[in-house]
Amino acid sequence: MIIEGYIFTYLYIILILFITSVLSEIFKVRKIITRKIVHIGVTFSYFIMHYYFGYTIHMVIVPVTFVIMNYISYKKNIFKGIENKGSLGTIFYPISVLIMAIFTYFNSRFDSAYAIGLFCMGLGDGFAPLFASFFKSKKIINNKTITGSLTVLIISLLVAYFFGIYFNLDYKIIDILIIGFSAVLIELIGVKGYDNLYLPLGIFIIVIMLGV
Repeated sequence: MIIEGYIFTYLYIILILFITSVLSEIFKVRKIITRKIVHIGVTFSYFIMHYYFGYTIHMVIVPVTFVIMNYISYKKNIFKGIENKGSLGTIFYPISVLIMAIFTYFNSRFDSAYAIGLFCMGLGDGFAPLFASFFKSKKIINNKTITGSLTVLIISLLVAYFFGIYFNLDYKIIDILIIGFSAVLIELIGVKGYDNLYLPLGIFIIVIMLGV
């Protein structure tokens, strides 16, 4: 079962990278779109790993390999569809996942915090610039827009609500609102890809502090 977990996880992520490379190189799809397709798509590998690996050391090994792979890609520009020179987002993404996975490996009670932090970042920060590019709005701070912040808010609220049900958490409306608005505030301070580090880890800590 562990072997199948590795096979399905890596095949799934490689497929996403292949698709975005084709979109970028052949169909000349804008890099912001291909980058965010990867950003969003890779997030769902959580369910594969959660199903096959549970809380074993294997949940830590996978993000370690992507920290190494993404660093090499950043330096050598291997995956052109996801790289953005001047931004360390592709490296911070697996680093934040690795940190949350390590804490969850030692304490499985953190799994809900791990999932909510990951998906607030993966979907919230993934969809925000896409909606912001299609629906122009006033910029707030750090080149972030009202549209992008509203996207992060709505998606984070939905993520908190979904995983509250998924993990059978006793979330009240105030808990979900705290997570949603915290995600917006944390995402606003993230520049040059640092939001891929601040957002998931910040939400991870907040969910643990809520203690639900």
